[in-house]
Amino acid sequence: MGLDITAMSELEVVDLPEGMEKWSNEYYEWEEELGKGSLYSLGNDDYFTTQLEGLPKSGLVSATGDKFYFRAGSYSGYGEWRNDLALASMGIGAETVWKKADDGEKNLPFSELINFSDADGIIGPMASQRLYQDFVKYEKKIIDTIDQWYLKMSDTKEYDSDDVRWFITKYNDWKNAFKIASNNGMVLFH
Repeated sequence: MGLDITAMSELEVVDLPEGMEKWSNEYYEWEEELGKGSLYSLGNDDYFTTQLEGLPKSGLVSATGDKFYFRAGSYSGYGEWRNDLALASMGIGAETVWKKADDGEKNLPFSELINFSDADGIIGPMASQRLYQDFVKYEKKIIDTIDQWYLKMSDTKEYDSDDVRWFITKYNDWKNAFKIASNNGMVLFH
């Protein structure tokens, strides 16, 4: 098991026909006839409201633009990558970011990704725009830090060549996902 990510753009709200129940046989036949590909059900999330900005509060949506899928890794592997992202960008671990977010601190780089579920959820277009900007803005600093870890020039962390490849591959996957979702889309954790 692990964390899979699907990024999509150009969401359209799709109205469920009156009297039809989601996930019934009739629903699946209707979805296929609609010809829009998969429909995604949105609902309220009372905790991660910032991540949902720009999305309808509930209902069904279809993505008519770009789509991008990648595997973020095992749950523990993703957790380690996310912690390393926090260390490389801010010099603090993910747990410190969580505490700062709970204490009301805003505008930490990558906070909408680091302070988010590691299993399921949705990040909408507004947070995706901010996260994409963070991935672009902090890329050089993060790559320099990763190089220091690889060259054993840091007391914080050590990386080998596989670790460097893994981190950079996932960094580019996430950056691409948020770029796509910035265009009226979303990043789906599943």
